[in-house]
Amino acid sequence: MARRTRKAGISVPTTSMGDIAFLLIIFFMICSNFATDSGINIKPARSAHLDSVDRTRIMVHIADDNEIYLMGQRVQNAEDVEWGVRSLVENAKTDKAKVVRFKCDKDVDKSIFEDVLGAIEKAGGKIQAVGERVGPKGTYRPAK
Repeated sequence: MARRTRKAGISVPTTSMGDIAFLLIIFFMICSNFATDSGINIKPARSAHLDSVDRTRIMVHIADDNEIYLMGQRVQNAEDVEWGVRSLVENAKTDKAKVVRFKCDKDVDKSIFEDVLGAIEKAGGKIQAVGERVGPKGTYRPAK
């Protein structure tokens, strides 16, 4: 006579799977390296005629000590900016993906920032300049 064996019902608790997924997302966001302009000393130009700008994925900054930064990393010259921007925009499918946020210190020599602007243009980037908006009576009003 054959005995019937009772199969044990094994269940995997899935109640906390959502919590674990969100914790992993937060962990990787904290550990990843976001490209920011923090730590770069820039006093941008001020004007009452500035519009708010959207965040872009490509950033070029020139600090007050004439140092040039592409995506938060220091580069040697405008030629390096051209090659870097070219590699970032070469597979862009829309014009919005080609926008380069350009932020320059107000005391940087004209010859330096003109070379960088020319390099961005030669690489195929669309320049979006960033500054600080000033109110009509000269009062500071940060750009949105």
